[in-house]
Amino acid sequence: MAIVRGGGKQIKKSTGISIPTRIWDKTKQRCNEDAEGTVKFKRGLKRINKQLNEIDNRWFQMGNFWLTGSSSLSDIDLSSIFENGVKSAKKEVEEEEAKANRTPLQFFQEYIEKIPTMICKGTTRNISVRTQGHHKVILKRLMSFMEATHTPDSFDVFNESFNDKFTYWAYHIARPGRGYSRNSVCATFSILKIWLNAAMKEGLLNTDFHKSLPTKEHTEKKIALTEDDITALYNLDIPKLMKDGLIDPKSTMEVSRDLFVIGCWTGLRRADLNRINEALFDFTKNTLTIQTQKTEATVTIPLHPYVRALYTKYNGKFPRLVDKSKSNAHLKELGRLAGLNDMVQQSQSVCGTSVTKKYLKYQCIGFHTARRTFATNLYLKGMPTLAIMSMTGHTTEANFLKYIKIAKEEYAERNQEFFTGNKTAV
Repeated sequence: MAIVRGGGKQIKKSTGISIPTRIWDKTKQRCNEDAEGTVKFKRGLKRINKQLNEIDNRWFQMGNFWLTGSSSLSDIDLSSIFENGVKSAKKEVEEEEAKANRTPLQFFQEYIEKIPTMICKGTTRNISVRTQGHHKVILKRLMSFMEATHTPDSFDVFNESFNDKFTYWAYHIARPGRGYSRNSVCATFSILKIWLNAAMKEGLLNTDFHKSLPTKEHTEKKIALTEDDITALYNLDIPKLMKDGLIDPKSTMEVSRDLFVIGCWTGLRRADLNRINEALFDFTKNTLTIQTQKTEATVTIPLHPYVRALYTKYNGKFPRLVDKSKSNAHLKELGRLAGLNDMVQQSQSVCGTSVTKKYLKYQCIGFHTARRTFATNLYLKGMPTLAIMSMTGHTTEANFLKYIKIAKEEYAERNQEFFTGNKTAV
């Protein structure tokens, strides 16, 4: 019960809260939070005290208002005000409790929804919508894991056994026969760490086992094209191939080929190739300048003759690529038609095991091949690493070197020049 006195009046109202008398502290007029009981029971006592404190605070503030002479207790329906105060206090405490009792999936969803308003500390820029999309993919993957393994939606599951349990599901259960790759698992853990670190700050998580989750990706072998390969693609007579029935006349393969060749000589990502009309072409300085979408870094790249020729071909108004899967399929077919039939090896993680398979080179071409090709060919020409990085937009040499794709035999051949004294290291 709550009793309010003032101005010669008294009202006695029920707060709507019932507790065992043994846990009531008459001196403090609050629940005794040290009383024996379960964790849930004690949490309930703290919640009741919060609610009583809130009711007390509201009435104290209202009393100060009346003491100023602005109003009189006799002029106000105390009963109505008290009931409204109790309801408001209860609602506020319940909302606070609901926030404190959010499940992982609820918290992760809230985090994702806030991403567009967040600022990256490292760059001081807004976090991109693309990043938000990546977080959504990881959340969907985590939900699938919880459903398939009957894992409860509780922060308690992120303990020392979570790594093994999730990894086993990802490799052997999630996608029978192929599973997720090691890099997909690491990418999942990388995002999960961000979420759980945020949850710790809000007091939702009391352990830090998640900090030991592995996030180091496995560097898979990917191909890069040679200058001769690029030339073979560039010289394909696509109109003739269409006329001969080797390419569908309605296909946009020519656009895919042309923008891919530009990518091979600029190092631009697929997303930036679709924005190349925003670039500044300076034919006096023979350069292309563009702000990249992913990192918002501004890069300036010398214009290769092929790039200049293609600019002229489209009168400076480049078409856009079709969707990712179709444009990558275009490149594989174009590579086949161009005779890129060298045998290459590619390693990938299958069910937690690294597997190396042999492919024909054209089977491995995708739009990101262009970026690796650009970095690799300039590196082979002897251009300093930092100079290439200034064009690719890489900020660390470690990440940049992942793009350099040179066969061991080629490394050995190049290193012979240093041993014989015919070349000076840069």
